Amino acid sequence: MELTGVSKRYGETAALADARLVVQRRELLAIVGPSGSGKSTMLNIIGTLARPTSGTVRIDGHDVNDLSDRELSALRAAVIGFVFQSFHLAPGVPALDAVADGILYRGLPLRARRRRAREALQQVGLGHRMSNEPHQLSGGEQQRVAIARAVVGAPPLLLADEPTGALDSRSGAVVMELLRELHDAGTTVVVITHDRDIAASLPRQVRLKDGRIEYDSDLRVTA
Repeated sequence: MELTGVSKRYGETAALADARLVVQRRELLAIVGPSGSGKSTMLNIIGTLARPTSGTVRIDGHDVNDLSDRELSALRAAVIGFVFQSFHLAPGVPALDAVADGILYRGLPLRARRRRAREALQQVGLGHRMSNEPHQLSGGEQQRVAIARAVVGAPPLLLADEPTGALDSRSGAVVMELLRELHDAGTTVVVITHDRDIAASLPRQVRLKDGRIEYDSDLRVTA
């Protein structure tokens, strides 16, 4: 993933200004900053949920500006997995089906989708909770279901937006360890967080302030 001179404006407000960032395959990094620093905007642009006002965004070698909305949706579905602070699990839907729905777009028969969902739930340590609905799961377990749903299609890039924000410290530590394991298995993982302790625990930190990248530990420079 590569951002070159990327800016995003909403009216007169510059949410992101001249961002330059390169993320190599199999990296594990944090994008960190306080509320209003531009983290959510950067997440939306990296995740192709929003187009930049100016600059170039390349995801998996594709220039986002050259793609139609349909092509962009296909790229997003194939390449990017999302994990959010809010788990977005539908009430009354068992974990197995919640995860299986993560690859509904691929047109696989239900049996095949459930088989992959079982594998993903086992990967996150929830093989014994497949039949449980959200209200029967702890917050940490719900987040692990959400992670399983994000990775069931084996995307090479995982974007985790405040993945521990709604969890207690113990559950948050379990989720962070799981993200590290996914990284060790070959997934590129980008964690968006306001928590400097979490950021400091990861190999690379990119710090945002007022819509600008003020520090990137990979470059060892401060803006």
